[in-house]
Amino acid sequence: MFSIRGVDLESNLISIVDRAKWSRTHWLIFASTSIGFFLWGIINTLGYAFFPVYENIYYLVVVAATPLLGDLILSRISDKIMGRKKTYMITMSLYGLGSLIIVLDLLLLEKSIIQMVIFLIGYGISMFGIEGENPIGLALLAELSPIKKRQNILVFSPNFENIGAAAAAGIAIAVYFMKESLLIMGVSIAIMAIIGLGIAILLRILMPESIRWLTIKGKIDEAQKEVKKIGNVNYENNLENQNVLASKVNLKERFVILTIWALANYLTWSLMAFVIADFYFSGIALIEVIFWANLGASVAGLIVGPIINKVDMRNYTLISFATATLSFLPILFYIMAKINSPIIFYALSFFNLMFITFTWFVRTIYEPILFPTHNRAFMIGIVRAIAMTTYTFSTYLLSSFPMWAFAVYGMGFQGLGLISSIYWKTNGLDVRNKSLENISQ
Repeated sequence: MFSIRGVDLESNLISIVDRAKWSRTHWLIFASTSIGFFLWGIINTLGYAFFPVYENIYYLVVVAATPLLGDLILSRISDKIMGRKKTYMITMSLYGLGSLIIVLDLLLLEKSIIQMVIFLIGYGISMFGIEGENPIGLALLAELSPIKKRQNILVFSPNFENIGAAAAAGIAIAVYFMKESLLIMGVSIAIMAIIGLGIAILLRILMPESIRWLTIKGKIDEAQKEVKKIGNVNYENNLENQNVLASKVNLKERFVILTIWALANYLTWSLMAFVIADFYFSGIALIEVIFWANLGASVAGLIVGPIINKVDMRNYTLISFATATLSFLPILFYIMAKINSPIIFYALSFFNLMFITFTWFVRTIYEPILFPTHNRAFMIGIVRAIAMTTYTFSTYLLSSFPMWAFAVYGMGFQGLGLISSIYWKTNGLDVRNKSLENISQ
C-alpha cells in the first residue's frame, strides 16, 4: 500500500493521487464518467432526431438552450457545497426523471403542441442534469487521475459522448422503416439511457470523492479515508518540472483563450454534427448525417487517446485547429460545385467532425487542468455556457442562411480558435506530467 511522507499532509495526499498506479478504483472512476458522457450523447441526439416530427425552429432553439442552466448551477454546487461525487447523484436523478417523462410522453400522447412541450420538459430535465455533469466529470477526472494517465483519460472518457451519439443515431437508422419508427426510436433510446443510469448509480456509489476538493475544503480526515481507495503508489514515478508555474498566461487570459476555443469547438461541432442535418436534410438522410458525423468524432478519440501524452500539447492544439479549419474547404467545394451525392457528403461529414473533435480534446484536457480546484467545475461551466449561448443564437440565426454560408460561419469560428492557439503556442505551457497545483495558479 502507501505511506504518507513529509510534514505537509495536504501535499502528500495529492502526491499519492498524482503518483498512483492505475487500479480498480481508477477503472471505477473512468467507467462512471464514461457512462455519463455516453448518456449525454444518447439524450442529445434524441432531441435533434425528433426535429422532423415538429419542424419548428423554436423547438431547436429550446434543444440548444436547455443545457445552459445545468452547466452553471450544478457546477457551482459541486465546487462550493457538495463536491464531485454527491453532485453526481443529483445529475443522475435528473436525467433519470427526464428520460422517464420522455418515454411516457411518447407512449401515451398523440402528436400535438402539448406532446411537444412535455417532450421538451423531459428533454430539458435530462439535459439540465447531463450537461451539468460534464464540467463536474472533467474536474473529477483531472483531480483523481494519475498524472501519467491524465491526458489519455481526458480524451478516452469524454469520447463516449461521441460513441453514445453515434449509437443513438444507429438505432434511429435501424428502426427508420418500421411502423411507428419515431416512437420505437424514442422509447428505445430513452430506455437505453435508463439502463445506463442504473449501471452508473452502482459505479458512483463505489468510487471515491475528489481528494483535491476535500483538501481545499479542509476536510483532511475525510480525504485521508478516501485516498486509501486509490491503491498503490510508485514513488519512483518522477513528475517533470514540478516547480514550473502555469505560463506567462495568467488566469484571466487563460479564461479568454479557453472561451475562444469553446466557441470554436462547441459551436462548430454542434452545428456540423446535428443542426446542419435538421436544416438541409430530410428523411433517413437527416439521421445518416448525424450518424456519420458522430462516428467520425468517435474515431477521433480512438486516434488521439493513445498518443496524446506523447506530444507537446501546444503543438497538438495548433495542429488541431489548423486541420479543423481546413476541413471545411472540401464541404464548401461540395456545396459550391452543387454536387448531389449523399455518400460523398457523409464522408465529408465524417472527416470534418473527426478534425473538429481533435479540437474538442484540446478543451477536455485544458479546461479542467488550467482552472483552480476551488472554482474548477464552475469556471468550466461558465466557459461552456458562453459557448452554448452563442450556439443557441447561432441556431436561430442560421435557420435562414444558405448552406454555403452555414459552412463559412463554422469555418470562421475555427479560424478564431486557430489564432488563439498560435498565441498559446508562444506563451503557454506544455501541461504533460505536471501537477494541477503548479499549472492552474
